[in-house]
Amino acid sequence: MAHLLIHCLQCLLGLFIFLFPCVVCAEGDVSRYSHLDKHFQHTLVTQTGGWKLKLNSLLSLASTDEEKAWLIYRWVTYHFKHDSGLASKIGDPARHSLERLHAFGGGSCAVYANVTHRLMQMAGLEVKTIYGLVKGGPATSRRNGKSVNHVWNAVKVKGVWKVVDSTWGAGFIGRQGFQPQHSDLFFLLTPERAILSHFDEADELGYQQAFGVNQLLFARLPEDALYAAAVGLNPTLIVDAVRRASNMSLVSTFDLHADVFRVLSVPVNRLLDRKTQSFVIESEVFEELMIVQGRSWLPLKKSGKVHSLTLLPSQGELLVMGRRPKEYEFEALLGYQVK
Repeated sequence: MAHLLIHCLQCLLGLFIFLFPCVVCAEGDVSRYSHLDKHFQHTLVTQTGGWKLKLNSLLSLASTDEEKAWLIYRWVTYHFKHDSGLASKIGDPARHSLERLHAFGGGSCAVYANVTHRLMQMAGLEVKTIYGLVKGGPATSRRNGKSVNHVWNAVKVKGVWKVVDSTWGAGFIGRQGFQPQHSDLFFLLTPERAILSHFDEADELGYQQAFGVNQLLFARLPEDALYAAAVGLNPTLIVDAVRRASNMSLVSTFDLHADVFRVLSVPVNRLLDRKTQSFVIESEVFEELMIVQGRSWLPLKKSGKVHSLTLLPSQGELLVMGRRPKEYEFEALLGYQVK
């Protein structure tokens, strides 16, 4: 178990993090979650009589299970810090009270998952703690006969189990130690997205069976598959492409906010020359989008906020690039190798 506690920190080394201000807001009521976030920020800095009073205050505005889960996820990702020294000191977090874990204020993925589980349970939510594998590192231990390198949670919202990973939502370990980088990307991962990054050998949620993902296929999935899905690529198409080709090269995505563009229809992996390809991308942020190959710059046709182009690519690197209003330089959105 000690190997697991340490690896939960190590597996975040080099993790390519996108900063998603609020994935929930993009799919729900933006003004509502903006209001909840202001309430959260106020609660975070308010001096109260203890963590229980803070939790009660935090949940006082929540009107749905999703809002309760989000506020708890937000609190855990902001309060707890990755700390390998604390991970060794704490050991099994189940041996400690919530008060003591809150006072420690850090640890490994086991601490994040344990605290998330207990708080969500206190809020009346149906929650699980799952031990399994994530992209970013090999199995470091075994639990009940299962390969394990990470611990996360699942919470039932509107009758559907969805993955919550507070550890990854808090930040990552860089050269300067723990770097806070709060992200909602890992909150309420849908089943089709969760299979791209989290694998549970016991399949407690039934995801692996539903999508036909075994451990060998999971190992072949690109480490950035979840991030590609986050900008709009179809997770099922990604899995199918990996299933067909063992050396599948996934489209490259770049470090951009989730709200700057959204894929409606593009190829998910490397392209073949002499085969027509279509690109349809939605964006209100970029004034124009271009397909760039060598010295060739082809503009996508713009209709409202949708940019589209069908072309026959040539061999070499192909980039989809965008230019914002009043800017001269283009930013890379997607990258392909054309064979």
